[in-house]
Amino acid sequence: MELRTEVNFFDNKFLMFVLDQMAYELDKQNPDNKVIRMTLGKSELPLHPDIIKSMQDATGDFSKSSLVFPGGLPELKEKLSSYYKEQYGVDISPNNFIISTGTSAIFRNLFYILSQKGDEVLLPTPYYSLYRFSALLSGADIKYYRIDPGTMRLDIDSFRENFTEKTKIVVINTPGNPLGNVLTDEELYEIDRIVDGKAVIINDEIYSNTYFDEKNKSVMQLKDTKSVFITTNAFSKAYRMYSKRVGYCIVPDELVDPLTVIQHHTLLTVDPVVQYGALTALDYPEEVEKLVELYRDRRNYTVEKFRNNQLVKVINSEGGFYITLECKDFMDKYNYKDSFELAKRIIETKRVATVPGSDFGLPTTLRLSFSTGRYKEGIDLLVDFFNGGAA
Repeated sequence: MELRTEVNFFDNKFLMFVLDQMAYELDKQNPDNKVIRMTLGKSELPLHPDIIKSMQDATGDFSKSSLVFPGGLPELKEKLSSYYKEQYGVDISPNNFIISTGTSAIFRNLFYILSQKGDEVLLPTPYYSLYRFSALLSGADIKYYRIDPGTMRLDIDSFRENFTEKTKIVVINTPGNPLGNVLTDEELYEIDRIVDGKAVIINDEIYSNTYFDEKNKSVMQLKDTKSVFITTNAFSKAYRMYSKRVGYCIVPDELVDPLTVIQHHTLLTVDPVVQYGALTALDYPEEVEKLVELYRDRRNYTVEKFRNNQLVKVINSEGGFYITLECKDFMDKYNYKDSFELAKRIIETKRVATVPGSDFGLPTTLRLSFSTGRYKEGIDLLVDFFNGGAA
């Protein structure tokens, strides 16, 4: 059997899942000493009881559980439209929301529709690996603009230099994964000025309701932009519905039918049961606030605990589910060839699972997810590891 040669599937493993699988195997070997998993962005907090009840009720009601809408339940689209009006003050027609199983499939479909071999896509570096893999599958050439981990600011010169007449898609992510960086309005307007309507801007705002140091915002609030903005979001993060897989995108009129038709053939429908859960989730903004407060505290704990370490620097997250450790000096001193080797050493010696930064284009870093109840214990073990050097 021949595989497509333009994508090396082995070299594009998502190391987050490799480390998570390692944690699973170690837990089986020693169930009394479970690995602390700082891998997946999957909150340890249970769903609100009313969200669970709404899904249970829908499961027991055949008239609900058997509904088939390839583009999503009309009720959920209408409620999302109301949510963006109430939360961000923007008017978006329910018709412009497309519901899918999370946002990963949405990215894959958008890249297929909007780019092809010979086109270019412009991605941030660091990046969430989904963006890069979607481009590989579409056959487009990949170029990058830089987010400076030191300042957390957009390197606008790198953006300008890498945006060309061949660019069809620009991806932005704010707050970003893995850094937790937040693009300012000035940076967003400058991106729009450079793009000038010549490419589509896909805005991944899955962490738009998990800002730590400022008020939540959406790129949809920008006014008088020249470019087409497509927004993707989901219920998997702040609403804690990770495995329920309910995501959505906000698209202009001309993309509603193409995206819906793709879902006609490849998805058929998102489970209506979990969509009813999403409908209820929107009624509980205080649940989001509780999670943000918890993760802000964990962010602050990490910064404080690593303050005196000379070989490892914490890149201070401004929002989202993650914080990043810059480990280059440590790796150089103790001869670690890459962050995957470092992550394997940590899980073997300290039973803490982290994510190699090479997943995101940051080869000398580790990404830590806030979403474990044993987070502070994990940080203490990491501090102990880095203070102990290679031992």
